[in-house]
Amino acid sequence: MLMQCADAMIEREPVLSLQRTLDAQRYIINRWNECHNAPIDADAVRLFLCDEHRGTLTDEQRTFAKRCKAEVYAAYRRVAFRLLLMGEMLRTGLADSSEELFRRLTPQDQSA
Repeated sequence: MLMQCADAMIEREPVLSLQRTLDAQRYIINRWNECHNAPIDADAVRLFLCDEHRGTLTDEQRTFAKRCKAEVYAAYRRVAFRLLLMGEMLRTGLADSSEELFRRLTPQDQSA
Protein backbone atom coordinates (compact mmCIF):
# COMPACT_ATOMS: atom_id res chain seq x y z
CA MET A 1 0.00 0.00 0.00
CA LEU A 2 2.77 2.47 0.89
CA MET A 3 4.66 1.65 -2.29
CA GLN A 4 1.47 2.25 -4.30
CA CYS A 5 1.23 5.68 -2.65
CA ALA A 6 4.85 6.39 -3.57
CA ASP A 7 4.13 5.29 -7.15
CA ALA A 8 1.04 7.52 -7.33
CA MET A 9 3.07 10.45 -6.01
CA ILE A 10 5.63 9.98 -8.80
CA GLU A 11 2.91 9.61 -11.45
CA ARG A 12 1.20 12.84 -10.37
CA GLU A 13 4.39 14.90 -10.63
CA PRO A 14 5.03 15.37 -14.39
CA VAL A 15 8.73 16.25 -14.09
CA LEU A 16 9.47 13.33 -11.79
CA SER A 17 7.49 10.95 -13.98
CA LEU A 18 9.38 12.15 -17.06
CA GLN A 19 12.74 11.80 -15.28
CA ARG A 20 11.87 8.24 -14.25
CA THR A 21 10.97 7.39 -17.86
CA LEU A 22 14.21 8.92 -19.18
CA ASP A 23 16.23 7.06 -16.55
CA ALA A 24 14.46 3.83 -17.48
CA GLN A 25 15.24 4.44 -21.16
CA ARG A 26 18.94 5.07 -20.48
CA TYR A 27 19.13 2.08 -18.15
CA ILE A 28 17.53 -0.26 -20.69
CA ILE A 29 19.76 0.94 -23.53
CA ASN A 30 22.99 0.84 -21.52
CA ARG A 31 22.29 -2.55 -19.94
CA TRP A 32 21.34 -4.05 -23.32
CA ASN A 33 24.41 -2.65 -25.04
CA GLU A 34 26.68 -4.01 -22.28
CA CYS A 35 25.43 -7.55 -22.90
CA HIS A 36 24.78 -7.66 -26.65
CA ASN A 37 26.73 -7.01 -29.83
CA ALA A 38 23.85 -5.35 -31.68
CA PRO A 39 22.60 -2.14 -30.03
CA ILE A 40 18.95 -1.72 -29.12
CA ASP A 41 16.98 0.96 -30.99
CA ALA A 42 16.49 3.99 -28.71
CA ASP A 43 13.30 5.06 -30.50
CA ALA A 44 11.83 1.59 -30.09
CA VAL A 45 12.67 1.67 -26.37
CA ARG A 46 11.00 5.09 -26.02
CA LEU A 47 7.88 3.81 -27.74
CA PHE A 48 7.90 0.68 -25.56
CA LEU A 49 8.01 2.84 -22.43
CA CYS A 50 4.93 4.71 -23.65
CA ASP A 51 3.04 1.60 -24.75
CA GLU A 52 4.45 -1.88 -24.15
CA HIS A 53 2.30 -3.35 -26.91
CA ARG A 54 3.66 -1.17 -29.71
CA GLY A 55 7.03 -0.80 -31.36
CA THR A 56 9.61 -2.89 -33.10
CA LEU A 57 11.41 -4.54 -30.20
CA THR A 58 11.96 -8.27 -30.55
CA ASP A 59 10.42 -10.57 -27.95
CA GLU A 60 13.83 -10.89 -26.27
CA GLN A 61 14.29 -7.10 -26.20
CA ARG A 62 10.73 -6.59 -24.95
CA THR A 63 11.26 -9.04 -22.08
CA PHE A 64 14.60 -7.43 -21.23
CA ALA A 65 13.15 -3.91 -21.39
CA LYS A 66 10.19 -4.88 -19.23
CA ARG A 67 12.48 -6.28 -16.54
CA CYS A 68 14.78 -3.24 -16.62
CA LYS A 69 11.81 -0.86 -16.50
CA ALA A 70 10.48 -2.69 -13.42
CA GLU A 71 13.90 -2.37 -11.74
CA VAL A 72 14.05 1.40 -12.32
CA TYR A 73 10.44 1.98 -11.31
CA ALA A 74 10.97 -0.05 -8.11
CA ALA A 75 14.06 2.03 -7.30
CA TYR A 76 12.05 5.23 -7.71
CA ARG A 77 9.31 3.83 -5.44
CA ARG A 78 11.88 2.97 -2.74
CA VAL A 79 13.45 6.43 -2.94
CA ALA A 80 10.07 8.17 -2.71
CA PHE A 81 9.14 6.03 0.29
CA ARG A 82 12.48 6.74 2.02
CA LEU A 83 12.05 10.48 1.47
CA LEU A 84 8.56 10.37 2.96
CA LEU A 85 9.84 8.33 5.90
CA MET A 86 12.75 10.68 6.50
CA GLY A 87 10.51 13.74 6.33
CA GLU A 88 8.11 12.24 8.87
CA MET A 89 10.91 11.17 11.20
CA LEU A 90 12.40 14.66 11.12
CA ARG A 91 8.98 16.25 11.57
CA THR A 92 8.15 14.14 14.62
CA GLY A 93 11.55 14.68 16.28
CA LEU A 94 12.91 11.16 15.90
CA ALA A 95 16.07 12.83 14.64
CA ASP A 96 17.30 16.41 14.74
CA SER A 97 19.01 16.44 11.35
CA SER A 98 19.30 14.42 8.17
CA GLU A 99 22.83 13.40 9.20
CA GLU A 100 21.55 12.02 12.51
CA LEU A 101 18.73 10.27 10.71
CA PHE A 102 21.14 8.61 8.27
CA ARG A 103 23.27 7.42 11.21
CA ARG A 104 20.20 5.94 12.92
CA LEU A 105 18.99 4.18 9.78
CA THR A 106 22.40 2.86 8.72
CA PRO A 107 23.30 -0.61 9.95
CA GLN A 108 25.94 -0.58 12.68
CA ASP A 109 29.18 -2.51 12.22
CA GLN A 110 28.68 -5.67 14.30
CA SER A 111 32.38 -6.68 14.24
CA ALA A 112 33.52 -4.07 16.81
